[in-house]
Amino acid sequence: MNADVTQYSKVNLIEKTETSVTLELSIPETSPYFDGHFPGFPVLPGVAQVDLIVRFAEEHFGVIIDVSKINRIKFSNPIRPDNPLVLFIKSDNQNIVFKIASPEGETVYSSGTMTMRS
Repeated sequence: MNADVTQYSKVNLIEKTETSVTLELSIPETSPYFDGHFPGFPVLPGVAQVDLIVRFAEEHFGVIIDVSKINRIKFSNPIRPDNPLVLFIKSDNQNIVFKIASPEGETVYSSGTMTMRS
């Protein structure tokens, strides 16, 4: 499954290795991710953040990812429409470790580890 890039303002590949990828992106207010969450103060739901991580991991690592368990996840700050974001994903074939932060790294929006089904 490829990430539907129409939901993102732009996605720039910053760095890619066999086991990790770093992307820069923003999500416009018109994205369906923000529908109803919350009127007057839209924020990106946690489930949408997990969806982004899985979609981009699948696209960049070329595998279908079936998450069996979310070991740890922390939503530290709300992601608002058009926030510039840096998404870091690392995979070791069993786990996905991720972080969504501001481009300067001063604000971490979310981070965590998910286990993939074998």
